[in-house]
Amino acid sequence: MTSSAPEQPPVTGHRAIDEALIALDLSGPVGEHAERVQAVHTVLQQVLNPASEQR
Repeated sequence: MTSSAPEQPPVTGHRAIDEALIALDLSGPVGEHAERVQAVHTVLQQVLNPASEQR
């Protein structure tokens, strides 16, 4: 099943996570995906484990 409507990122209710997911664009060269996914991963780490930032 295919859809012509663009898929919307999930909404978590956490502003930083939602903004990171909105910014995650996996179109374009696959070689650039790792950098984009890493940026979202960094935001998730900061939100879910803020104590690790203070070390």
